[in-house]
Amino acid sequence: MSHLDVYYRAFKELRKETLDEASCVRKRKAIAQANTDADKLEATKYLVSIQDDWISAIEEGLTFVEKAVAEERQFIRSDGEVVPIEKVKKISKDSVEHLAKHSDMITRLPEEGADVVPDKLYMVEKLSDYAVYENRFLYMMLCYISDFINFRLEKIEALRHTYVGNMHVQKEVVTKKRKLLVQSTVVESRADNRYPVADEKTEQLIKRIKDCQSIVNSLLGTDLMMQVAKSPMLKPPIVKTNVLKMNNNFKKALALYDYIASYKGAGYTYEEVRYNLAPFSEQIADEVAEALSLTSFLAYKFGNGINDVLEREYKKEERRRKDLEAAKLEERLKRLKKRASESNKTLEEYMLALEERNRMLEKDSEELQTVRQEMDALTLKIDALNEEKAELNRRINELKEVIEQKELELAALNQKYIEDMSAAKREYEREKSELMQAHTNRVEELNALHADEIAALNSAFASELQEKISEHENIESSLKAELDELRSEWNLTKNKYEQGIADVEARAAVFDGEQQKLTDKYEAKLRELEKTYAEEFNARDRENLYIRTELDGLRMKNGDMKPSTDYTSRERFVELEAEFEAFKQFFKGQWKLTKKAIKKEVYGNKNAATENETAVGDGN
Repeated sequence: MSHLDVYYRAFKELRKETLDEASCVRKRKAIAQANTDADKLEATKYLVSIQDDWISAIEEGLTFVEKAVAEERQFIRSDGEVVPIEKVKKISKDSVEHLAKHSDMITRLPEEGADVVPDKLYMVEKLSDYAVYENRFLYMMLCYISDFINFRLEKIEALRHTYVGNMHVQKEVVTKKRKLLVQSTVVESRADNRYPVADEKTEQLIKRIKDCQSIVNSLLGTDLMMQVAKSPMLKPPIVKTNVLKMNNNFKKALALYDYIASYKGAGYTYEEVRYNLAPFSEQIADEVAEALSLTSFLAYKFGNGINDVLEREYKKEERRRKDLEAAKLEERLKRLKKRASESNKTLEEYMLALEERNRMLEKDSEELQTVRQEMDALTLKIDALNEEKAELNRRINELKEVIEQKELELAALNQKYIEDMSAAKREYEREKSELMQAHTNRVEELNALHADEIAALNSAFASELQEKISEHENIESSLKAELDELRSEWNLTKNKYEQGIADVEARAAVFDGEQQKLTDKYEAKLRELEKTYAEEFNARDRENLYIRTELDGLRMKNGDMKPSTDYTSRERFVELEAEFEAFKQFFKGQWKLTKKAIKKEVYGNKNAATENETAVGDGN
């Protein structure tokens, strides 16, 4: 009988005396109903969830380990020594071979017709040695599995049998003649709780773990493993011999060892199960009030030093109860005598009839006791089901609270997501506006730069044109002077005048050709400038595309850029394709330059080395 049963029986006996006694009921009720808000009773236990993957792996692997142990692999070790011929008990093939190689053991000639008898002979003793590498591996693996199981089983059992209780009661009862103030705090932590959280699946898994543990212990207790245990323990890494690789039993055992050695998890998880029994139920409040009343009684008894008085009253009450029982027995005997006389039977006959009746009643009582036991068992089952129902309701309420909390967290996360997305969108718009502004500024800067260059070129062209016009005017003035001179000579000779006219016309044609050449040259120069400026603008535009492509690449590398609907429009996607083509052209051109640099470096080094060798050879 455990101490729990002893205390429970003692408490039941106490309740027999106080349960229906009026003053005790009144006092208990007053204590139970006082300061109910301060009542506290919490219990904490742990619900363990075991992962069955490692259990299944061990169960499957141990089947092959058992077969591997049953093979009892061994090798024969030969120990030999040279002993005097008198100690030789049996001659073997090894003895004869050794004697053939060591004729010096024959020191005397035999008599005619006698056999050759050596002085000494080589004796060989062959012993079975079970300490082969494979058996030592099995022993090491079984020890490892045993430690693996024991470590986890101890942790699991410690958690399952842990109980933490915390009860606090503060009662204040005030009557006309009595003021009672009771404060009680009980904090208990136990590691031997025999009533863990009911979980059938966990119980089955623990049974499987213990079965594996029993198998491992039985294998370690075999004669083979006892012999191997005398040899030094193997240490990792394991050498995969042919037996470990080719024999199926040892191969599966090695796979089990690899699995166990690489297993990193704890193999189980656990959660706290809290029981909050406040406010107290009627039964709890009444029994706690009973205990507080008993505490108050003990304080009153020892405080007044009335232990002897109460002992005398107790003995007096016990005598009164015994006298009352004796009186009741005497009254019953009188009634029995009266019934015997009325039945016209002697006392002996009446007693025999009573005994027969008592036997019948005892038989009925036994049947009734069986029924009562069944009723008690059913009552216990009902209580257990009620407790399980209460526990399930409590867990449902806890899960509801968890669901509500998760819903609140989800709402908060959704709100945070919306806020983060809004902030990211604002940041994206800001960066986009900054980039667009920078692009616009760059374009304006390039346009301004190109405008200045065009203005300078126009100014230079205008100056050059003015110079040509001035030169043309000078030529024209000289031609006019010549024309005047020719006109002055016109009257001298018509032929000379006509010749002069022809010369002037020829010079005018030359002048027109020269002027046409200057115009063509100006237009060609202007087209060349426009082409140059167009190419430079296109180059600047491609450079801008390179810059934007490099920026997008950096943002993509840092994870700041993801596929977006901002690039789905036709114009934006065409611009994105242009950026891609520009970057491809840049990459091809850069790769050509890089190959040239590599070839130059490689062949340059080879040429330099060749020149050095040549110079050294010439010096030699």
